[in-house]
Amino acid sequence: MPPYALAPLLAPLHGIASRHDLPLPFPFVVVGAGVALVVSFVVLGLAWKRPRYATVGGVGLPRLTRFVDGRGTRTVARVVVLALFLVVAAALFAGRDLLTNPVFGFVFVWMWVGLVPLSLLLGPFWRVVSPLRTLHRLLCAVARTDPREGLLEIPRGFGQWPGAIHLAAFTWLELVQPDRTTLPVLRVWALAWLVVVVLGAIVFGERWFAASDPFEVYSTTVARLSPWHRSGDTLRLVNPLAGLTAWRPGVGTVGVVSVLLGSTAFDSFTNTSWWLRTVQSSAVPAVLWATAGLLVMIAIVLVTFSLAAAWMARYGTAGPRTYARAMAGSLVPIVVGYAVAHYFTLLVIEGQRVAVNLSDPLGRGWDLLGTGGWRVDSSIADHPTAVALVQLIAIVAGHVLGAVAAHEKAVSLLPPEKALRGQWPMLVLMVGYTSAGLVLLFSP
Repeated sequence: MPPYALAPLLAPLHGIASRHDLPLPFPFVVVGAGVALVVSFVVLGLAWKRPRYATVGGVGLPRLTRFVDGRGTRTVARVVVLALFLVVAAALFAGRDLLTNPVFGFVFVWMWVGLVPLSLLLGPFWRVVSPLRTLHRLLCAVARTDPREGLLEIPRGFGQWPGAIHLAAFTWLELVQPDRTTLPVLRVWALAWLVVVVLGAIVFGERWFAASDPFEVYSTTVARLSPWHRSGDTLRLVNPLAGLTAWRPGVGTVGVVSVLLGSTAFDSFTNTSWWLRTVQSSAVPAVLWATAGLLVMIAIVLVTFSLAAAWMARYGTAGPRTYARAMAGSLVPIVVGYAVAHYFTLLVIEGQRVAVNLSDPLGRGWDLLGTGGWRVDSSIADHPTAVALVQLIAIVAGHVLGAVAAHEKAVSLLPPEKALRGQWPMLVLMVGYTSAGLVLLFSP
C-alpha cells in the first residue's frame, strides 16, 4: 500500500529493498525467473503426464477435529475475536483522529495483510471467528430464527461475484481513497461493511457471508493452499497442492483471484517513477488516475487469464468459461507469493506498532494489554539484501507452484496427448506475470 496509508514519512515498506540489493544483475534475475518457469513446465510435461492428486489423501486427525469443532473451542475463539473487534470499534468511534489510533493499522495490516499467513497456517479460520457471523447468530438467537435461513434464495449466478466486488471496493479504499487514515472515512466504510454483509445475511441466510464478506472470501481462497483439508467431517493433514487441485472453484472465483492479483500489481505500479511523474504532471485528479489504474490492472489479469484458460477448450470437451473457473486455483500460489513479496515487511514492522497502539485504543494513556511500553523492532530494514531475496523467492516460488497446479489440473481435464499443447498460453502468461511482477516490485 502507499506509504502515506500508515506513516507519511516512511518509504514503502515493501520497497525497503531495491534491484541494487539483489545478488545478481536485475536483467539476469528476470530472465532466470522466466527460465525457471519454462524448465519447470518442460519437466512437468515429460514426467507428469497423468493426474497425481486424484484423491487428496493425507492423514486423518479425528482427535484434532473433535477439539477444533468442539463447542467450547469455537465459542472461546468467537468471544475473543468479538471482544478484540469491540475494542477496535471503540477506537474507531471514540478514539482520537491520529495515526497512533490502532484502528488504521488493525484494518490495513492485521486484518488485510495478516489474513494471508493466518489462513495458510490455520485454514479458513475467518468463517469460524468472523465477528459479523457472531453478530448475525446473536441477532437470530434474539429473533428465534435459524441463521441458515433467509428471506430469499441467493441467485445461482451470484456465486462469489459479490465477494469479488467487495474485495475491489476494499482495495479501492486501501489504495485510492483520499484521507483513508482519518476516522470519518473509515467509519463510513466500516458501517457499510457491517450493513451490507449482515443485512445480506438476514435476507439470504448465512450463506451470504461466504459469497460476499471480502475478508472471508480472501481467507477461504488463500486457505486452499493450507495443509489442512476437510474430508467429510474429518480434518486431514494433506499436501497443500493436493488440497488446492482438489478444489472445484465456483462462479466468480476468477473474479476474486483477478482482484487480488491485479490490486497487488497496481500497488507496485503506483510506486514507479513513471506513474508518479505522469499523475503529478496531469490535470486529471489523482483519484481518477488511481481508480482507472486499479480497474485496468484487475481487468488485465481477468482478461489475460480467461483467454489463456479458454485456449484449453480447443483440446477438451467443455466450454471456455468452465476451464477458466477450473484453473482459477493455479493463481492462488501466485497471489500468496505476491502478498509475501509486497507486504511481509509491512506486517513485521507495522504489525508490532498495532500491538503497541492497541493497548491505548482511546488515546488516553492507558496500557490495557501491557504492550504500551514495547519498542518496535525495525531491524529488518537494515538487511535490504535479505529482504530482496525473500521477495524474489516468494514471487518465483509462487509462480512455479502455480505452474505445477495448472499442469495437474490440465492433465486431469484434457486427454493426455493434448494436455501439453493446451497449456502453452498459460505458460506464456505465467512467464509474463513473473517478469512483470519483478519489474514492478523492483522498479526505480
